[in-house]
Amino acid sequence: MARFLHTADWHLGMKYAKLGLNAERAREVRIQTANAIINSAQKHYVDFIIIAGDLFDNNDIERDLIDAVIHILQKVAPMPVYILPGNHDPLTIDSIYADPSWKTLSNTFIIDQPKPLSVPNLQVTLYPCPVTQKQTKRDLTDWIQVTSDEISIGIAHGNLQILGGTDDPNFPIDPNRAEKSGLDYLSLGEWHSLFPFKGKDRVTRTLYPGTPEPTKSGENNCGKVVIVEIKEHGSKPTLQEIEIGTLKWEERFIEVSSLDEIKRLEKELKDITDPENWVLDLTLNGIIDQEAFHYLETMENQYAKNFLYFKLNRDKLHINPDLKKLKNLIPDGVLFGKVIDAIEALKKCHPSLQEYSNLHAENAEIILQELNDANLPLNPPPEALERALMILYQMASEVSR
Repeated sequence: MARFLHTADWHLGMKYAKLGLNAERAREVRIQTANAIINSAQKHYVDFIIIAGDLFDNNDIERDLIDAVIHILQKVAPMPVYILPGNHDPLTIDSIYADPSWKTLSNTFIIDQPKPLSVPNLQVTLYPCPVTQKQTKRDLTDWIQVTSDEISIGIAHGNLQILGGTDDPNFPIDPNRAEKSGLDYLSLGEWHSLFPFKGKDRVTRTLYPGTPEPTKSGENNCGKVVIVEIKEHGSKPTLQEIEIGTLKWEERFIEVSSLDEIKRLEKELKDITDPENWVLDLTLNGIIDQEAFHYLETMENQYAKNFLYFKLNRDKLHINPDLKKLKNLIPDGVLFGKVIDAIEALKKCHPSLQEYSNLHAENAEIILQELNDANLPLNPPPEALERALMILYQMASEVSR
């Protein structure tokens, strides 16, 4: 019998440029999760660990990160750890795995040859497919052909060529590889969401465990490792998913039309118990007034301090101002009123903003003619018009206080 932990795509050392000053915090979390994976392997009494590619985000990694990983892997000695180079950390001339410090690990095997590899003290043979270049359209698993009665486990990094999978032709993998080559299990890496693939017999012998920590939005079923148990050659693998991740990375598109709806959204944000681990990218769509728009600006500034990353994208919001309320806010005089009327008239004649103007069409024509007589530009973009109204609103609010 064999019992092992299957993981992949740790991407240690990734830049996380989007996160700005919090990028280092996200990198530290990935290291903490690497420790958690090792602890989980010990807790579940596995025989060995498979890391199926992209342990590192690239080959240009700082020395202290290599030392940190070596220290982590030493904790499970003498449990074997098998590391497959992936497309992010391939066995190229500048490979991070050429560093001599890896030789200090007695229990860690950097797989550099596509040939059968026996696991010590077990009736298990690995069939690894290390990546030696950044791109290839060749299926690196083609060579695998099981001839023994030992438990057979393939290890590869690439893209299953299945309908609804990925359009990426790089590192293609035959989805029927396990059956064609006689493998009991095919350990894959590359896809960042956990994905089990069933063969023609409806048994899962091919699986992506996903990345243990998300690298971007859309990796919905990640943050896990998988414990695999195989009783003997030819038997059905038993799979156990283990939650391991910390970070939450979410992108949402939300319709809003009032300040009350925005405050309900804010309540959802307040209910998140660990915002320091969240990357939250919200795109708002709808028609709101100036007061709601101003509230959103204040809200974003507040929550950006609490979350690992927080962004309120307001580009798709349209402002439908209450002109009467705005005019009541502004000081007495002709200028402010004429500016407001001019903006409303320009909105009335703009195809994408017509429905957001409360001005009567005939009045709009009169104002537009006045603007034309004054030789003023009559074709500003929608964003400029809406921003102009917001500035007027904010100025009027300040003056009225």
